[in-house]
Amino acid sequence: MTRALFFMAAAIALATPAAAQDFNNQSIVELTRAGLSEDVILSKIEGLPCSYDVSTDAIIALNAAEVSNRVIAAMVDRCVGAAKAQGASGTASDPMQKRSPGVYIEMGDEDSHDINQIRPTVASSGKVTGNGSILFPFKAKLGLSGQNANTQANQSSPVFYFYFETSDARVSDFGVSDSIAAQSPSEFSLVRFKDKKGRRELTVGKSNMFSTNLGIDPDDTIPFTIDEIGDGIFRVEPNSPLKPGQYGFVLRFGGEKYRIFDFSV
Repeated sequence: MTRALFFMAAAIALATPAAAQDFNNQSIVELTRAGLSEDVILSKIEGLPCSYDVSTDAIIALNAAEVSNRVIAAMVDRCVGAAKAQGASGTASDPMQKRSPGVYIEMGDEDSHDINQIRPTVASSGKVTGNGSILFPFKAKLGLSGQNANTQANQSSPVFYFYFETSDARVSDFGVSDSIAAQSPSEFSLVRFKDKKGRRELTVGKSNMFSTNLGIDPDDTIPFTIDEIGDGIFRVEPNSPLKPGQYGFVLRFGGEKYRIFDFSV
C-alpha cells in the first residue's frame, strides 16, 4: 500500500468507527425515526455507558422528536444510575463530591464553584492533504462540525475536573465496552483546533518519503498541570493562559479513534 492510500485509509478510520461507537441523544432519535421497537432501543441504552444529555431542554427535544416516555426514562435512569454508583451528585458545587466519569469545567470560582460537564464529541470527517514530499507531507486530519464548541470557558485559564471510575480499571464512561478506559488525565492531550472554512480541524498523522507518524504530534499539544485531589478526582489547569480559540481534551482509544471534550476560550 502506498503512503497516500495508507493515509486515506487512516483518515476514513478516524471518521467512521469513532462515530459508530458513540450512542447519544441523536442516536436515540435516529433509531426512533427508523421505526425500531422500544425493546431494541432499551437494550442499547442498558448495554452502553451514559453518554446522553438528559437536561430539561434535551428531554423536551426528545419528546418533540417522538421518542417514547419509556425510552426517555431509561436514558435518565442510566445516567442517574451511573452517578449514584459513583456516589455522585450532578448539582453539587463541591469538586470533592464524586460525579459520573467525565470531564468537567469550572464556570464559577474557587469560592463559589459551578462545575459543568463537557459532553464528548467525535470527528465528523477525516481527510488527507499534501503530496508526500518533504515540504508538503501527507497529513491525516480529523474534523469537528461547527465553528464553535458548545462549552464556552469563562476565563483564559480555565480549571477542569476529571472524574474516573476507580473500581473498574478496564471500562468506564470515558471508553466503550470494547476499549480500555482512561484512568488519568495524563492519557489526554490538550490541543487547539484550526479553523478551516467553518469547521475545526486537528492533524493526527504525518508522512513523507522518509517517515510516517500517526497520532497527535507532542509539539501540537498544550502542557497542563494535574493535581489528584481525591480518589479518582483530578484538578487540571493549563500551564499558561489560553488565547481565544477552539480547544479540546483528546482521548485516543481503540487504535486510531479519538473522543474529544471540546470547549472555546
